[in-house]
Amino acid sequence: MQNLFPVTALALLIAALPASAQNQRAPKSSVSAETVALYEPGEFKGVQYRLMKPIDFDPEITYPLILSLHGAGGRGTGNIKNLRNWNEWLTEDALRRKHPCFVLAPQSPTSWFDPSAKHSVLPDPEAVKIDDLPEGMQKYGKRALEIAAAVAENSNDPQIQIGVLGRVLEYIDTELSEKYKIDANRVYCLGHSMGGAGTFTAVYQHPERFAAAIPSAGIFFPWLDASRIKNVPLWIFHDKDDKVVDYVGSRHPFERLQKLGANTKLTTVTGMGHAPTLSFNYPGDDPEKGYVTEYASDRPDKTDDVWDWLFRQKRSVQAEVNDVELDEALAAVNQRFENVEVELIEWPDALQGQLGVLKKIAFVAYPVKRPEGRLPLLISLHGAGGKKMSLPDQLTRSAEVKGLRLAELAAKEFILLEPNAFDSWEPASLNVMLDYVLENHPEVDENRLYVMGHSMGGVGTWNWINESPERFAAAAPCGCPVDETGDPARLVNLPIWGMAGGDDGPRTAGIKEMVKRLLTAGNPNVKHTEFPGASHSQGNAAVFSSIELVDWMLGFARGE
Repeated sequence: MQNLFPVTALALLIAALPASAQNQRAPKSSVSAETVALYEPGEFKGVQYRLMKPIDFDPEITYPLILSLHGAGGRGTGNIKNLRNWNEWLTEDALRRKHPCFVLAPQSPTSWFDPSAKHSVLPDPEAVKIDDLPEGMQKYGKRALEIAAAVAENSNDPQIQIGVLGRVLEYIDTELSEKYKIDANRVYCLGHSMGGAGTFTAVYQHPERFAAAIPSAGIFFPWLDASRIKNVPLWIFHDKDDKVVDYVGSRHPFERLQKLGANTKLTTVTGMGHAPTLSFNYPGDDPEKGYVTEYASDRPDKTDDVWDWLFRQKRSVQAEVNDVELDEALAAVNQRFENVEVELIEWPDALQGQLGVLKKIAFVAYPVKRPEGRLPLLISLHGAGGKKMSLPDQLTRSAEVKGLRLAELAAKEFILLEPNAFDSWEPASLNVMLDYVLENHPEVDENRLYVMGHSMGGVGTWNWINESPERFAAAAPCGCPVDETGDPARLVNLPIWGMAGGDDGPRTAGIKEMVKRLLTAGNPNVKHTEFPGASHSQGNAAVFSSIELVDWMLGFARGE
């Protein structure tokens, strides 16, 4: 949370961007009843949102997701104005049939940013001068510098407001992804004006999350590191004569991205003013009308229909690894830890084709004082939040609230392995991984293998032990709704401890029902713990603080 105030402060700046002007293709001040009916209302941790399901929705199909960020005209709390203009256009039957997807349209009372993100978006008032900014950015840049100076002087300045993008992303990772099959490799972000600036911000703060983005009439300021967004496919739109948000807000970052060989294209239009009309209905270039697309490199997809282009983009299965950042994060963790030493495992290239959604690098923790002989192995599966995180961020988070923290707290003679995944855990891929570990790490006792996880990690644990119960000596699927899945009869000989927060909705009931079914099937080694009043995140913290759980698992060996 160290960057809370700097990121929050910029909300006031971007929130000042006005709503879209009226123009040709019906940007409207009102929303039709038909549109409102298609977008189901909801609320997550105080953030209101609307969600449109794919047309002819099939719960067995995995769908892409569009995160749609409204402009300043959509701000408020009524959960209606956030559906104006392009969200209404997305309800057209032909488009929905051609590109079935979920559309999530949250509503912000301020603007779009993640207050918990590692990377701040506010300038250093000592390093950035207003005269150094392009002329068309100086109006908003001046306000940003004023806020930065005020925050530097008083971090409790009453004008500071809390942003909502972090909670929106948390909703996607938890409730939405647990309820529906969302394709994590096809999550898109788009928006206009304040939403265009928010789209730049979302990609800047979380580039690993998005398959592509469409920032329309937004701003990406010069003090932000353009290299963070260069590999995300971006299609930027801006009217050359925009009187509300100057064209330089898009032109300047595009020219910076050109120098980086980015996967970016910029479409300049004329005659639309500040309206989003062409940004989300682009018919293709027409130089006579002043519609021209430029490419930052030879990398961008040159598809000229904006929606065809968007849905063609997929997030790379293997993201680039920043070795410097990862090494720094590893050094920081080991400097802080006293009982375990954390190392990295890189799966060989020859194995990648069989590892499915697994990322190339996993974390492993050994006792600082390694005893002779073989050691038990506890495999910890992370939750949905880890899917979108960079490896350095995952490593840090694991040391703070996940498996590596538990290994340090327990200080027992065992090895902890934490693989990393881009999407939901697959038992087949995990078995390939485990086979490799057992073949190449003779220090592991194959009769004392354990697996645990919370949320998505709990589901992964449950699915894996149902697929391969004979591999494990004990397991702990936690914080997940697995009440009616699996075959308890196959698990009668596997000790299982289910844990959940007492205030974790369907996950609380799901774990309780799972335990009941296991006991009914005749499993004598089943335990259940419910942490009173604990939410989903609090339940996670309790699970990965439970030394008792580690002691319990280590008391079992396969075949005994």
